Amino acid sequence: MQQTNTSPVRLAIAGCGAITDESHLPAALGSPHAEVKALIDSSPDRAARLARKYGCDAEIGERLEAVLGKVEGVLIATPNHTHSLLARIALEQGVPVLVEKPLTTTYADAIELCELAKRNGTFISVGFVTRHFPVVRLMKRLLGEGFFGRLDRFCFEFGTAGGWAPVSGYNLDRNQSGGGVLVVNGTHYLDRMLYWFGWPERFTFADDSFGGVEANCRATFEYAGGFEGSMFLSKSMSLKNRFTIEAERFHVEVSLSEVDNLTLFPKDLPGTRMSLCSTDRPAAADPFLAQIEDFASVIRKGGSPAVDGEFGALSVKLCEQLYACRTQLEEPWAWYRKAAKVQA
Repeated sequence: MQQTNTSPVRLAIAGCGAITDESHLPAALGSPHAEVKALIDSSPDRAARLARKYGCDAEIGERLEAVLGKVEGVLIATPNHTHSLLARIALEQGVPVLVEKPLTTTYADAIELCELAKRNGTFISVGFVTRHFPVVRLMKRLLGEGFFGRLDRFCFEFGTAGGWAPVSGYNLDRNQSGGGVLVVNGTHYLDRMLYWFGWPERFTFADDSFGGVEANCRATFEYAGGFEGSMFLSKSMSLKNRFTIEAERFHVEVSLSEVDNLTLFPKDLPGTRMSLCSTDRPAAADPFLAQIEDFASVIRKGGSPAVDGEFGALSVKLCEQLYACRTQLEEPWAWYRKAAKVQA
C-alpha cells in the first residue's frame, strides 16, 4: 500500500514586494503544509531583507531556474507582465504554480500556459484570494439552489481614493499591468461574477484612461432571461464597496470585504433584515493561508485548485473584451477649467 506524502510542500516565492511581505510570506510561514525554501526577486537585497524580517531560513536568489530542482511549487507574486514568463519557466519543468491575479496580461498567454501545464502533467492555481471567503461559496450554493428566486439585477461597486501601491510601481504602466482599475481591483469581482453567474451574453464598458491606465470605469452585463448587472470601479473616490442583488424574494447585500456573512432583506417582510453566515469554513481563517493550503493540498493529494488556470483565464479574456469595446467614460464628478476666449 502506497503511503501518502504528508511532509510540507517545498515552496519558492518569486517576487518579494508588498503583497508577499504583507500576505503571502506570512501565510506560507504560518502553514504546517508549506515550507518556504527560496525567495526569488530581481533585487536579491530586497529578498534578503524580507527573509531577515520574518526570520525565514530560505535560499535567496535572482533567478527562478536556479531553485526549481529544490522545490515542489512556485508562488508567483511579481508584476503582471512577468507572470507568463515565470510561470512558463516552472511549468516547463513540471512544477505547479500559484500565480497572483491576473494570471497573465493577455488571454493568448493564459491559454498557452494552461496547455503547457497539461502537457507537462502539472497544474496552475490563480490567486483570486476572495474565492476562499466562505461567503463567496455560500452565495454560489444559494444561487444554485434558487434560494433567492428569479434574479433581476446585480451591482458591484468598489472605490477608494488612492489604493494599492506596489514596490515597482508597475500598476502605473499599462504595458506592465495590462490595464488600470479594472485589472488591479476589478478582476477580483469579475472572478466572483463569472463564478456565480457564468459568462454574460452582452456587455458594455467605459473608462477614463485617455490612453494610459484608467482610474475609473463602468461596465454593464446582460444575461439570458433579462438578468442584468453593472460594475463601477474607482481609484479616485470612495464608494459603497459592496455587491447587491435584486431578486424575486430578497434584496441581497454583501460588503466586498466581508468574509463570512451576507445580508438579506425579504421582499415579503418589509423592514426585516436577516444575516446568513456560512458554516462551510476552511480550516484556515486567513484567506491567504487557505489559498496556500489549497495549493499544497492539490500538490500532495491531487484534485483541482479552487481557481484553476482555465477559470483564471476567463477573467483575462473578459478584461480584453471589455477594453476592446471601450467608450469614453463621462466624468460628472470632475471639473475642467475652460480656456478663456482671447479677444482679437
